[in-house]
Amino acid sequence: MQPMKTIIFCLFAFALAHASIINVPADQATIQEGINAAADGDTVLVAEGTYYENINYHGKAITVASHFAVDGDTTHIANTIIDGSQASSADRASVVYFESGEDTTSVLMGLTITGGKGTKTGGTVFGKIIKGGGVFCKNSGPRISYNHIIANAIDTKKEGGGAAIYAVNNTANPTIIIENNVVSDNSVKTNDIGYGGAIMIEQMRGRLLKNVIMRNSLETRSTCWGGA
Repeated sequence: MQPMKTIIFCLFAFALAHASIINVPADQATIQEGINAAADGDTVLVAEGTYYENINYHGKAITVASHFAVDGDTTHIANTIIDGSQASSADRASVVYFESGEDTTSVLMGLTITGGKGTKTGGTVFGKIIKGGGVFCKNSGPRISYNHIIANAIDTKKEGGGAAIYAVNNTANPTIIIENNVVSDNSVKTNDIGYGGAIMIEQMRGRLLKNVIMRNSLETRSTCWGGA
């Protein structure tokens, strides 16, 4: 294990010792139920499996993580999956939501995020503006670490972008931290403006560190920028 990763897991172990751990599905059946039961500083620790959910942090300073956060075993990342493909509304079909002022004390760690189709942020009779397939951040700056954000897709007749991660801030100016993730096979397809086949950060600071960004795509009949 690399020294920096060792430091991360030592700090995480210390945090676990001083906060409550909510185990999913042992203590709470779903990840969202775990989040709802958590208080600031707690960890929602998710066992391996596939969870068909679209989760929202609701402003809580908590960590949602696989067992990778405990033992550093990367196989947990691929085997602990949040699949957002069964969203109850086509207009709110991102997999993970940060939209209540979260900062970097709200952590998403060691999970596979897939199946997201994004969130409606506007639109006209000509189509919807869709953003943030995997992770949707509005007026928030969380920490997104050691995840696989894969195979999320935005498809709209109008405008869209940020198939893996979309972040925007119109109030204060927090920093979103996106580090050590694999971001791959995400796609944006629009008839109008398209941007960020993988990641789109708008009107805020962002720190992108040691991510692997590959095989993402952007297709449009109009203006476009940022396949990755």
